[in-house]
Amino acid sequence: MTLDIMRALLGLLTKRLPQLEVTFFPEQPERFHLNHPLGAVLLSFARSRFGDIEDVGMVFQPRVLHFTLTLVMRQLNGNDGAIATLDTLRQAVGGFMPPDCRRPLWLIDEVFLGQSEGLWQYALTVATETWFVQDAPQEALPRTREDIMKTENNEVAYGEVSLQR
Repeated sequence: MTLDIMRALLGLLTKRLPQLEVTFFPEQPERFHLNHPLGAVLLSFARSRFGDIEDVGMVFQPRVLHFTLTLVMRQLNGNDGAIATLDTLRQAVGGFMPPDCRRPLWLIDEVFLGQSEGLWQYALTVATETWFVQDAPQEALPRTREDIMKTENNEVAYGEVSLQR
């Protein structure tokens, strides 16, 4: 699920920022070398926070996922610079609805990480919310109100109304 969200974000950013390299954050950041003439967006999973467990007979709780988009640019100011690109990046991701999520992405913060060897770096943190649901055999899953109200001839009864399936 987390990787599916990240892949969807990479797809979105590739379309919205075609002038940049868009990829996962490198597994060995100390070996990262920017080969692109303008810059790159590097995506990483930062953390999850879990909410209160819902009382449904199993572990079922909200999960807020945080992702960091690290912007690495050769220029600070100007149309191809870090500041303008950060504006574009923010607009691209804010409100995007990742797969299997309850809420669209919202912005948490952005931070100037520094400048080194002519590369300007900023980090934009975004979040979305989904559910964590424990793995359980089908028979252990909680029954919905609809399942409980099914009759023998596959009707669903709601008060005095009966709907045929």
